[in-house]
Amino acid sequence: MNNSKIGIKSYGISVPYLRLPVKDTVEVWKNNNLEYITQNIGVKRRTVVGSDEDTLTLAAESCKKALSSLKEDTQNIDSILLGSCSTPDIFRSNANQLMSFLMSKTNYFSCDVRSSENSGVSSIVLGYSLIKSGISKNSLVSCSDTLSKNIFPSELREAYIGSGAASVVIGSGDDVLAEIIGVGNSNSNFPEQGRMEDSRYLRIMANLNSAIAEEGQIKRSIESVNNALKDASVDISEVNNFVFQECSNQILLKLTQSLGIKKFDRSNIFEDLGQLGSAGPIIKMLSILENAQKGDIILMCGYGHGSGSTSILFKVNKTISDGKIQKQLQNYKDISYSEAIKNEFKYSQPEIAFGTFM
Repeated sequence: MNNSKIGIKSYGISVPYLRLPVKDTVEVWKNNNLEYITQNIGVKRRTVVGSDEDTLTLAAESCKKALSSLKEDTQNIDSILLGSCSTPDIFRSNANQLMSFLMSKTNYFSCDVRSSENSGVSSIVLGYSLIKSGISKNSLVSCSDTLSKNIFPSELREAYIGSGAASVVIGSGDDVLAEIIGVGNSNSNFPEQGRMEDSRYLRIMANLNSAIAEEGQIKRSIESVNNALKDASVDISEVNNFVFQECSNQILLKLTQSLGIKKFDRSNIFEDLGQLGSAGPIIKMLSILENAQKGDIILMCGYGHGSGSTSILFKVNKTISDGKIQKQLQNYKDISYSEAIKNEFKYSQPEIAFGTFM
């Protein structure tokens, strides 16, 4: 059992260079409300996966950045986890493929973590558990999704679902940047959406209206947050920053009101990225970490449709203040809808995801 500080020792992110403005998608299909997406969903453009990019290439790039800033021998990495719900291979270990891109070794533990959009936060908890138990000394955790490729052309979410990756090295010692001090979960088998084995595209299994959101993301997130606070013996008033899975302003308002959060930073780094699946909460948390002060407490709450919620409490151990994530996010190129659909190899299929977003 490891009783020293356990948390994030280094990190890196990767997002596609290409972006598709929301208005371009709406103008092509004329099936959505531009103002609703830009104002309520909070997305103005989304990332577009290049023709030579996928979940593993984005993961590999973010891992390389995390390893390059690690202040010890990268050969000390003895476990690798990939949190994703859009892996290119459904049979082989994607985590092993990722490790083969990074270093030549065989003596390590690996695991693919699949829990819809909650895969990222869940994989960090698993990495933490490996260190805590003593099974692993340093765990490389990558959270990567290319969900923009899994949304059917003309489907309502096509305008604002993007792709991206974030990776962290979880380890122990006084040099951790942010210590994990509490974990909470709330899971259920709630059929909101899913993707069958023989299908490329996500299917909505229930209209994602306010009643579904109440029973799903709101209920599960509140419970996992409270469980994490209890685990850390922390009052919610002591938390300096909150990160929730990307959602509409109505859901965010309901969450903050229900939890009694009086001070909440509503800055949205996703307006030029789109909703990024398992990578979303991790990228937002890391951007906050770069501007946090030593001693600050950050609560990160992930949620996966049809899965559940996992929350993690971090205590900042070192002030970083370098803003490298914001610099990376500002580098992009807008392209047209026709260019986007070509890059993401979206060709018509007889199946289509039915449902509406409120």
